[in-house]
Amino acid sequence: MIKHKLKDITNFLSGAIILSLILIFSYFSFFKIDLTEDDRFTLNDSTIELISNLDDVVEFKIYLDSEHLPANLTRVKRSIIETIEEFSDLSDGDIEYEFIDVYKDIEDPKAREKELLRLQKKGLQLKIIAVPNLNGQVERIYIPLGAIAFHNGRSITVPFTRQKKGNNPTSYEKEIEELEFEITNGIRKLRQDTMKNVAFLQGHGELGRYDVEDFSKALYEYYQTGPAYLTDKEGNSKINALDGVDLLVIAKPMNKFSQKEQFILDQFIMKGGKVLWMLEGAGGAELDSMQTQGLLFPYPLETGLDAMLFKYGVRVDKNIVEDLQCSKIPIQTTANGDGRGFKLYKWIYNPVLTPNNKHLITKNLNPIKLEFASSLDSVPVKGVSHFTLLETSGNNKYKKLPSRVTFNETANREIKPHTFTAGKRPIAMLLKGNFNSYFKNRIAPSFANHPSISFKTKSEFTNMIVISDGDICKNWFSSKNEIIPLGTDQFTKVHYDNKKFLVNCANFLLDDEELIEVRSKKIKMRLLDPKLVKGEKSFMQLLNVGLPIALILLFSFAFIFFRKMRFSK
Repeated sequence: MIKHKLKDITNFLSGAIILSLILIFSYFSFFKIDLTEDDRFTLNDSTIELISNLDDVVEFKIYLDSEHLPANLTRVKRSIIETIEEFSDLSDGDIEYEFIDVYKDIEDPKAREKELLRLQKKGLQLKIIAVPNLNGQVERIYIPLGAIAFHNGRSITVPFTRQKKGNNPTSYEKEIEELEFEITNGIRKLRQDTMKNVAFLQGHGELGRYDVEDFSKALYEYYQTGPAYLTDKEGNSKINALDGVDLLVIAKPMNKFSQKEQFILDQFIMKGGKVLWMLEGAGGAELDSMQTQGLLFPYPLETGLDAMLFKYGVRVDKNIVEDLQCSKIPIQTTANGDGRGFKLYKWIYNPVLTPNNKHLITKNLNPIKLEFASSLDSVPVKGVSHFTLLETSGNNKYKKLPSRVTFNETANREIKPHTFTAGKRPIAMLLKGNFNSYFKNRIAPSFANHPSISFKTKSEFTNMIVISDGDICKNWFSSKNEIIPLGTDQFTKVHYDNKKFLVNCANFLLDDEELIEVRSKKIKMRLLDPKLVKGEKSFMQLLNVGLPIALILLFSFAFIFFRKMRFSK
């Protein structure tokens, strides 16, 4: 009997010691195993590095809180808690947070209204929720969908949703998958001492300020943005015009560049400058003009840049892509032209490209829409590598220039799919390496060796991206003169990922790959089927409530039965 008691005491003490060691280890060490298919609970390596190396406390005041939150926003709040708690653990407590219920914490209605207005001006969107009061009436409350982050005396807005007008999400799937990005993006901005400069080239018929307003605003979250001119007001070229520019965006130039301007661009690249080229192969290809005239006569566009690009390793073909994978436009189908006979038809000159996951820039992107794009050809250049970012669908052909384009090609159903067999060609291409100067052995030695000229014949290692469509970055305006977000089709309201692709291009060229990695994270939401839930409601309730109880009872009976069998011998 004493032997059995000693054995029981030994087993008890051994178990207690093992349990205590496990508790001590779990207190000082944090780990988890992510078994989800999409790695939804795994943080990006760049996020872990950022959070682990904070030099001071980052405090988040989160306003997405209320006792009246609907189920979809409650899920967002729960995801915020899970994400920011993990951040706090990784930072050893350097990330602090608190949830603020504006209606609960601020009792005075006027003070509450003032606070909501302040948060709205800071950039937080307010969600309107209808709530019944004690009198049986319905009143509206406003929930700020974001947070304010503080660090070293600075503050910044962290939005948890970026809804546009008319966009009212029901599942907030995109908001949940971008939580890690939004929070870390806010921390990066707070810790950033200097910002890189992105300049939009002007002076050659490029897209103007309002044409690229949405793209410029998207870049402004990370960089300083503004225009750049290669000549002064008197038309004199400025050799140092691009000094201080980290990334030059050239969006749809339509006029010719002088040799002096080409030299300035060339030497900017030779000094390691990054360029995002968005060029047209065709001139006179504008859908706006076609809607008034009924036809177009596109011609080969000559800007003086073709020879430079050929030297760097790429050529913009003088053609227009015709692709069966395309968007739709409204075309008048009645003879009297009274405006009541518009129907949507596939427009083969607006190709819709499906990005692949072969490069970080295009990872997890949705389709991208172009307008009157041309194809690209890579030119072998020693020391320069090429990578195709976007290409045609394969069900396409190419219209040589000059040519004629009419609505009848679509409206009269003249599309013959069996003729679209020209095969895939690049539309967007990344070039990396050491580029040779376009002006090598082409300028007088006296000019090249002039003290005021720092002429370089070969570039430092640098990158550039060439896209054969200038309208890829153009935003449109509604009939009420309201901006239509970049990538949103002005006719069908379908949203394409043009903006995300272009921002990824800018981030990559400026060596901010970690922003792309976190932004590209995709989470698959396994939502319940509403029809199945409604039809099988009783069975599911019984299964969820009854099955756990049944399993506990079964385990208990089995334990009692085997215990009796053991001690009855």
